[in-house]
Parts: sequence; structure tokens; C-alpha cells
Amino acid sequence: MVHTISFLMCLMLLGMIIVAFMAALMEFILHDTTDYDMEFLWNHKYTLEDLHLDGRKEEK
Repeated sequence: MVHTISFLMCLMLLGMIIVAFMAALMEFILHDTTDYDMEFLWNHKYTLEDLHLDGRKEEK
């Protein structure tokens, strides 16, 4: 019986660690800096060619 309780407590601890990690990851994803990055790019007026986002490969 003691081993069963110990095993269940270990499972609960592992579950709490996983939930805490997932919550931290979700918080990071929801509060990313994409808006700030887009504002920075807009204010500095970079072109797609400057950022290499035009989809064309450079010809050699």
C-alpha cells in the first residue's frame, strides 16, 4: 500500500511539473513580441528585399 501511495504521489508531482511547464509555454506564446517586431519594421520601412522575404532566390 505504501508503494502505491508513493507511486501516485510521484505521478501527481510529474503531472504538476508538466502542467506548470505547459502554462509557462502558453504564457510565452500568448505574449510574444510579434506586434513589437512588426511595429519596428513598419517604422523603419524595410523592404521585402532588405529582409529577404520576397520569396525569390538570388541569382548567381
